[in-house]
Amino acid sequence: MVFQDMNFTRYVSLPFNKKLTLLREHSMGCDWPDLDQEHWCLHCNQKFSGHSARVWQAEDGSLWLECGTPDCDGSPIDWAPFPWWDPKHPASKNYKEKKRSKRKRKKSGDDDDVPF
Repeated sequence: MVFQDMNFTRYVSLPFNKKLTLLREHSMGCDWPDLDQEHWCLHCNQKFSGHSARVWQAEDGSLWLECGTPDCDGSPIDWAPFPWWDPKHPASKNYKEKKRSKRKRKKSGDDDDVPF
């Protein structure tokens, strides 16, 4: 059997700086200050770091990202800073609480505003 029309891919290893750049350029709604940063995947409901994210190269040379969880093919569109799809998850509650705390602190420190 011959598979002439299939685009074969292979996983590649990139230097840390190139992998971090790729993550920063292609992630939607996820910040990557470094490869130690962790995010959640909607596909597998697991947390993974930038170190474990997989990079594969298509036959045409383009690079693609996959979730760092084994056997998961989640891509950057499936990644989030917390599992928003599960509001009862402790990580979701923790993330939302941190956001609330930041807003409260910002309101109390209004004296640093410059008047118009």
